[in-house]
Amino acid sequence: MGLSRRIAFRLVPTLFSTRLSLLLSVLFSGCLFADVPSLLNADPPRERTVVSDGWLAMGTFFEADLRVAPGDESRARAWLEWARTEIARLEAVYSRHDSTSELSQLNRLLLAPDVLSRELQISLELERSLFYAIEVWEGTGGAFDPTVGPLLSVWRSAVEAETWPSLGQLRAAKRRVGSQSLLMPGDGVLSVTTHGLQIDLDGLSKGIVLERLQSRFAERFPQAAALISFGESSVLALGDPDGRRSGGGWKLEVHSRGPDPIRLATIRLRDQALSVSSSLGRVAMIDGQRVSHVVDPRTGVAVEGAVEAVVVSARAGVADGWSTGLLVLGAQRESMRLIERGQLEAYVLGEGGRVASTEGWKTLEQPVFENGTEVAN
Repeated sequence: MGLSRRIAFRLVPTLFSTRLSLLLSVLFSGCLFADVPSLLNADPPRERTVVSDGWLAMGTFFEADLRVAPGDESRARAWLEWARTEIARLEAVYSRHDSTSELSQLNRLLLAPDVLSRELQISLELERSLFYAIEVWEGTGGAFDPTVGPLLSVWRSAVEAETWPSLGQLRAAKRRVGSQSLLMPGDGVLSVTTHGLQIDLDGLSKGIVLERLQSRFAERFPQAAALISFGESSVLALGDPDGRRSGGGWKLEVHSRGPDPIRLATIRLRDQALSVSSSLGRVAMIDGQRVSHVVDPRTGVAVEGAVEAVVVSARAGVADGWSTGLLVLGAQRESMRLIERGQLEAYVLGEGGRVASTEGWKTLEQPVFENGTEVAN
């Protein structure tokens, strides 16, 4: 259940967003097209000032496009500086790539001989992320699992050696996978019932960080708007870029990144998170065969074929976890039933062009015009 986010999105410009959206369209997808809101809207646009910044964080490029009232520019820049510090602090909690992070330290403790007889103490940030992960694990029926680490290690070693993993290796790793082995009564206490668990939060940590940024932004700027994102994978759309107090929102295009890129959807979001995942990312080769980085935690088998998933939720962390899980579940009607139970919306493009989406997905889609003519979304 490794992670690569190669679906692209781009911002479609609105009345006050033209200058910065040119930059976003280059970073996120490519060319730009016009979208002029109705001037008869009962809730008219309000003047907004653009304050933006971006930097490398959590293994990708973080970017924030803030739309604030004139006079709030210095406060917005102060928020961006706080965000830079806060992201670095949380990365030091969640990252499995940093040997000094809290997660890396926890994974070392989970290998200790006496771990089954101990209660471990973890921070509230890490505990919260694990609660999120377990929620998605339960919702996906195990297709997303934060304890998938041992299986990923087997497949990484196999790719490096250019040799298929043995059935014995996969079975041994599979015995160390399963979130049912995590016991968390609260107050940062963690105990486990299986030795050798290894936790991987790559699939939802960016979304959890976005939620933290959202909370602080809403406190400081209750009437402002923002588009905040990590790379091309985790996006948070707050408010309306043109200052409308109701309706409106950010209009985004989502594109496939397969051999023949296509527009998957054009959607409008307000106070919602978008997460996109693809199995077409870090594909390796063994004996001349393509091997996906995505592993099914339930079976230990690498996912076959191309799957691309888009999830929309009010909670960015949950959206991230589900988009990862849908790479395993695929473009199946049963997958959509599972995600609808969690009151999320999703669109999945599977092998051979098979498509599945939730019943409410159509309510998010927006008409697209080219040369004055509406085209199919």
